[in-house]
Amino acid sequence: TIKPPLGRTHTDNMISKPKFRILGGKRRTKEDAVTEPVSPLTELPSELKQRVASFLSVSEIMKLTETSKSIRSDLDLTVVSSPLTDRASQDKVYQTLNTQQCFATVVPNQESLPHSMTFCCDIIRVKCNGSICIKEHNLPVNQSADDLKKMPFRRSKVAATSSVSYAERRIVLSFHPKPNKYYQFWIRTDGYDDDEDVLRFENMRLYRTGFGANSMDYTAYQYDVKVQRQRRRGYAGRGHAVR
Repeated sequence: TIKPPLGRTHTDNMISKPKFRILGGKRRTKEDAVTEPVSPLTELPSELKQRVASFLSVSEIMKLTETSKSIRSDLDLTVVSSPLTDRASQDKVYQTLNTQQCFATVVPNQESLPHSMTFCCDIIRVKCNGSICIKEHNLPVNQSADDLKKMPFRRSKVAATSSVSYAERRIVLSFHPKPNKYYQFWIRTDGYDDDEDVLRFENMRLYRTGFGANSMDYTAYQYDVKVQRQRRRGYAGRGHAVR
């Protein structure tokens, strides 16, 4: 079980300073600024504000924190980032020969579930198409690395998915962890037996977004993707090469 180091980064530094509206072609100053109407949300207790925000996406929450210092303070939005498993395993090369293969599993801490998790990585030297999919499963009693990988691809719910093409340079996949669930990360690369039919991921990281001082830690495993090369079947006399 690999537990990445915990960190805590408040998003205050990511939030732009409030801007004044332009009225009559002139920039408003603090002296002549008109008081904006107070949102009913600002009158709610902190717990209810966080409850309302839990139904929003990360981008929507970020916009919400820009509307009021009071809302920003009460939400106490926290973003934690760490390698998917460990720093030595952040960069991987995958070749699945047009099959779905599980390359990682993530078990969120059930006592401090984050609002959302976001898997990010850079795609280097893409020469084939493919896809990546995050599948949601019921958390088994035995949570060994092998048991977490065993669940088949089709018997689960899709939490997030994305195609990978020649134009892609970065993958960003977000999902909302649920109680008593864990998550498998699956990859598929197109092609059959060409050495260039691979996807190279670098700087694989997992971001967790939550409210307050929750630890938002998790347990993760990575797996080697080993697929036996297949021979293409051709038809003699019909212009198909037999390999």
